[in-house]
Amino acid sequence: MALPTHIDPRKLALQGYLLEGEVKAESLSRLASSVSSISGSFEASVQFELDESRAKIARGSASVTVQAICQRCLDPVTVDLKADFAVQVIWSEDHLNRVAKNYEPWLVEDRMANFSELLEDEILLALPLVNYHEIGCCTGDSFIQENESSGDEAVADNPFNILKQLKRK
Repeated sequence: MALPTHIDPRKLALQGYLLEGEVKAESLSRLASSVSSISGSFEASVQFELDESRAKIARGSASVTVQAICQRCLDPVTVDLKADFAVQVIWSEDHLNRVAKNYEPWLVEDRMANFSELLEDEILLALPLVNYHEIGCCTGDSFIQENESSGDEAVADNPFNILKQLKRK
């Protein structure tokens, strides 16, 4: 089931509604521009509810599989992204000081909010800073081993090793 793009989070929180489904790839332009391709379906599950202080909150998780560029070999690498989040719906920036410490603020000035944008923001925060294949699976691994062995040779050829030997005598 496809998740709606625009929702009324306040009404959903009052009803204690659970939204589960997939987000359309067309509505994920920022994620698409941050990775090589989106290779899996973007799935999300979000529970809307009122907390103890009657604040309207949304807790959930989102996951997607993307193709990114390995920074060692520049070949595509598969990256599984998962984000867990808890946000509190606020009406204006004046209410930022009312957001509980265990929630992030979700500013919804109008009645309707862009739900896809919230989910995309959360998954973008889950992107790693640098993408690599696992060691042993990357064509760039030979470069790493080359550097390690040349590092050992550099220690052996260090001209100060002679001084170290003289100091011991």
